[in-house]
Amino acid sequence: MTPFTVYLVVRNTPDSQKSYAMDRRLRALRALHDELTTIGVRVTPLPEYADLEVEITNVFVAGESHLPGRQDTTTPAERGRIMSIRLSVSDEHSELVCSDGMGRVPAERHAAQRIMMWLDRSSRPRMTDLVHARTA
Repeated sequence: MTPFTVYLVVRNTPDSQKSYAMDRRLRALRALHDELTTIGVRVTPLPEYADLEVEITNVFVAGESHLPGRQDTTTPAERGRIMSIRLSVSDEHSELVCSDGMGRVPAERHAAQRIMMWLDRSSRPRMTDLVHARTA
């Protein structure tokens, strides 16, 4: 059997005008790409050849506040990140929330493991099997 294939995407959102929000999503996209590749999931630039679309909808730092005058005494590295992703197949969607974990496990590794578990439980035929199927 061939490996699963996913399409990774980050869409423009109203808050993407803030460059730091979009930068976080793009960095998470690159890191998730690397984590998925490491565990044997192919990443394609073409959505029509993917078994699953994975959209990174948000990445933020735990405890992050946008209230004026509020000061945190902890650094962002100490608080950890939280990443929200949407898995889509046709008209079916699932939302996952992943975070930096114990032992310095990044949110992207956590997300890649959960994506792989979701793909393993899926009983759908893989897009790569359909594309490369023999014809009569």
